[in-house]
Amino acid sequence: LMHEMALCRNVVDMVLEEADKVGAQRVSGVYLTVGYSRDIVESLFDDVFKWLSRDTKLEGASLYITRVPFTVKCLECGYIYHVDVHDPDTLPCPKCGKKRYTLHSGMEFFINDIEVVMPSEPIKEQ
Repeated sequence: LMHEMALCRNVVDMVLEEADKVGAQRVSGVYLTVGYSRDIVESLFDDVFKWLSRDTKLEGASLYITRVPFTVKCLECGYIYHVDVHDPDTLPCPKCGKKRYTLHSGMEFFINDIEVVMPSEPIKEQ
C-alpha cells in the first residue's frame, strides 16, 4: 500500500498543479502509462487515487492505466523481445541465442494526458 500511496500522491500533486496552471475547473480524466515491472496493484492504485482526490479538482476523475510489457534489447544483434522473469527459457535472444541484453521497456511510469473541464465563459447580455 505504501508503494501505491507514494506513486499516487505524486500523480495527484502533478495533475492538480497542471490543472491550476491552465485554470481548469476540474479534472475529468487522468491517463497513465505504467510498465509491468512497476509492481503496482491497479485496483489498489485506483482506490488510493479516489481517496487522495476527494475534495479536490480531481474528485470523480476517471483513471486510465495503460500497461507496458517487459522487453529487453539484445546487445549482440539488437533484437527487442519479451522476457518473462519467471521463465528462464525466455532469457536467450530468440534471434541469436545470446543472453546479453539491456532493459528496453517495462519501467515506465508517466502521465500521458489529463482531461480537464474549463469554466464556461459568461454569456454577454445583448
